[in-house]
Amino acid sequence: MTLKNKSNCILSVCFVALSVLFLNTVLCDEPSKLQRKLTATLNPGCGDLCENNAAITLMHIAATSDTDTIHYVWDFTGKPTILVALTSKQTEFHINWKELMRREPGSVRFTDAPQYTFMAIINRIFQYNDADDRAMLDEGTNAFVYDPHNFTWNRSLLWSNEEDVMMAINAGDDFLFKLNAYSTKDHGLDFPHLLHTSNSTQIDIVFNNITNRFVNPRFAIELLFVVSEQAVVGSEFEVTKRKTLDDEHTPGIFEIVDVLSPGAFTFSAGGYIEYRPVSYTHPERDVATSTETRQSQPVSIQSPSAVLQTTLAYALYGTKLDSFLVQGMNVSFGVSEDGFYRKTNYTTMTFQVGYGMPPNEELSAFVLLVAGIGIGIPLVVLIVSTIYICARKLRNRDRFQQQRL
Repeated sequence: MTLKNKSNCILSVCFVALSVLFLNTVLCDEPSKLQRKLTATLNPGCGDLCENNAAITLMHIAATSDTDTIHYVWDFTGKPTILVALTSKQTEFHINWKELMRREPGSVRFTDAPQYTFMAIINRIFQYNDADDRAMLDEGTNAFVYDPHNFTWNRSLLWSNEEDVMMAINAGDDFLFKLNAYSTKDHGLDFPHLLHTSNSTQIDIVFNNITNRFVNPRFAIELLFVVSEQAVVGSEFEVTKRKTLDDEHTPGIFEIVDVLSPGAFTFSAGGYIEYRPVSYTHPERDVATSTETRQSQPVSIQSPSAVLQTTLAYALYGTKLDSFLVQGMNVSFGVSEDGFYRKTNYTTMTFQVGYGMPPNEELSAFVLLVAGIGIGIPLVVLIVSTIYICARKLRNRDRFQQQRL
């Protein structure tokens, strides 16, 4: 065999081998690494006041990295509030419980001023009569308003370690909330399997078997957003919708809704709400039990310090809230011709609150594996064929040369 033919065979084998090695590298996902260490405390520093009152629930989670700490606070002492605060690594969170119960400004504080805070507040819950089957809560619609501040909350689950924190809490088995904090980047266990990071916390809400007050009932919630960004003309939250790569994690839903603070979409250093526009009408969540959600555009809240007096936001900032950017929006559950809430008496919403920018979906190891099988099998066949052809050529050349000799 000539030197040129030998070189061509060797190059062919090397090329195929390198291709397989590259494919193997792509398919081997590195396991998720611990990004933040979580330390969870229920009702920190409350003492006898909380021991004698099981209805008081305020969970503080310090998510610590090498450089800073993100504080998550799940507060159910007033209107349900989720606080995300970025601070220095050593900053601590303190509560004066007697003052907090009276909703006095300054009753909640950090030992050092946070670099950034973002709060999401469930201000009101509406059951409304969707007479025209539009699945939107319009101004003037006949509605019954639930004030979450008047709910009596009961914790049904509380679990935590350095990697995950989970709490389940309900109000009379009608309004159910499940909250999670994470130390790594991954997808949530339950549909719609939102992609979370260690910079976000997830909230799952269920309206279960609530008495129907109308012929065509639907539910909606009013979310208020409070950020430590000054309210200036032209600054407002931005609602964006982005397409996902595929529907692997949430079948049939190719869209993600992001509600970004000005700091988030301008400098990637703000707060956000993220969710998929899907709601489920049965505890067994799948495509067959899914419906849609619709949201209004964010609007500014007038006199925030007066509106938010029964929230953690007022306890932390008081009248300073009047200089902050505070906006609100409604999210309605359902879509035309889905049978309204009375069809199943069950509906959900899952969203997450975080700092920075929402994470981008990526192709998972499973999808890459499936693609790799489609590519890998032909590559294996190519390798075997190449080796066989080269070996045969070498054998034939050697035989021919021996015959000539």
